[in-house]
Amino acid sequence: MKYARSTRREILNRFLSGTVIGALGSLYSRSALPQAGDSGPDGTGPRVSGTVVRKGDPDYESWRRSMVFHRSKPDRYPDMILQARSVDDVQAAVRYAADNNLKVTTRSGGHNATGASLRNGGLCIDVSPLANVQIDDERQIALTQPGVKSIQLSAEAGTRGFSFPVPHCPTVGIGGFVIGGGIGLNYQSRGGFAALSIEGADIVTADGELVTATRDENPDLYWAVRGAGPGFPGVVTQYHLSVYPTPRGILASSYILPLEAVETMTRELDRLNEEKDDRVEVLAALMHSPVAAADAPPEEAKICFVTAYAFGDTVAESRSMLRPFARSALPRESIVLTEYEKLSFSGLYQFFTPDKPGGAHGRYAVDNVMTNEPGQIFIGLADHFRSTPSPINHVLGAYGMNLKQRDDSCLSSIANHYVGTFIIWQDEADDERNFAWLEEAIPVMEKYGKGHYINEVEARRHPEHIRECFSAENWQRLADVRRQYDPDGVFHTYLGYG
Repeated sequence: MKYARSTRREILNRFLSGTVIGALGSLYSRSALPQAGDSGPDGTGPRVSGTVVRKGDPDYESWRRSMVFHRSKPDRYPDMILQARSVDDVQAAVRYAADNNLKVTTRSGGHNATGASLRNGGLCIDVSPLANVQIDDERQIALTQPGVKSIQLSAEAGTRGFSFPVPHCPTVGIGGFVIGGGIGLNYQSRGGFAALSIEGADIVTADGELVTATRDENPDLYWAVRGAGPGFPGVVTQYHLSVYPTPRGILASSYILPLEAVETMTRELDRLNEEKDDRVEVLAALMHSPVAAADAPPEEAKICFVTAYAFGDTVAESRSMLRPFARSALPRESIVLTEYEKLSFSGLYQFFTPDKPGGAHGRYAVDNVMTNEPGQIFIGLADHFRSTPSPINHVLGAYGMNLKQRDDSCLSSIANHYVGTFIIWQDEADDERNFAWLEEAIPVMEKYGKGHYINEVEARRHPEHIRECFSAENWQRLADVRRQYDPDGVFHTYLGYG
């Protein structure tokens, strides 16, 4: 199968527009928060400068729904939602919750697929207005509040010649992304997950006190904030993030192959991964061709996609890193390809803005595995993928993540690759059909899985996958940290665990 030349760029643009790659950091959200002015409670509630909305208030439902970016809003209803405008607001909210037996959740960007910040009862603290960034050039540290978006951090750091392994999608909040690990841009050469670039954090604990966690100060909290995800027992009000000199010679090569070439794709990627530089980020996917007709046969409608980014300091260096891909079987099997495309770090966002095609938004679910055999998963899912009920559904893999077990992080480096199955659809009537398709995909992934990635676990139906994101030792230590810093259970633990 070959595509006409006029459609080749369109296919690449539509893929890169967020339909697949953007899913690593979640998809573009068209929904906006309700307008919030400065208003305190007119009855019960904490005394704050931000907005307090209680269950039963006329605008409660619009606020509740705005806490989750996608359209499948969970049927979970907090007693109160508080949009914090300051660290003082966060402290007052936590103290009020502790005094009134209200469990607390935190919402920074609302991109978590399960809507983890929405729980029944208790207080949801929305920290998205806390969105300041300060760059310390000498220490190469970005003091970053949790509501800062990916594109904002990139812009602020970029003006100083620095970069950070930010989410692929520009609208994702840094807070939820980085505390849950963070598969971001150029993360492999920055030590692995973005959470490993957390050098410290300012945290409001269960007693309402503001503390700083570093390797030397509150080291157990520091260990937990580097990867615990939505079960962290505290509210982070500021991260201290390492930033890095921006690569100056970024190139990208992309290859689209027919679905029937999945074994070629996986064989070549398995081989190339063994020799690639850590500065090469490799993403692979099974997806629906964006230019295929609605009634096109599977051999035309379903495709494989590979893209490799080289983050070299010079163009020549990046070309050298991408040359093994150009000499592999990938270009020979491709129906569309583009090689050695020059990009700036900020230019990596050009395909994810709202004015571009894609940026798919709808009802949403995802589950994943960490694995040492990503190729076997792609091959195992290829036939199942032909029957996917939504043309936006896709299977996405990140190769060669450069993960190592660390004593200073709760992240459990149980495998070196990631594969996630993303389902995105529009009609509520199709919920069960799409979830059923995901349920059939999960055993195929788990056959070759070694655990899961906490930011993209389908905890609504598989809460046991949360436990499987961590080693037994780290899971126990997280429980110990919770007992130490939140002995009365002020903060909600993970969805499905109370």
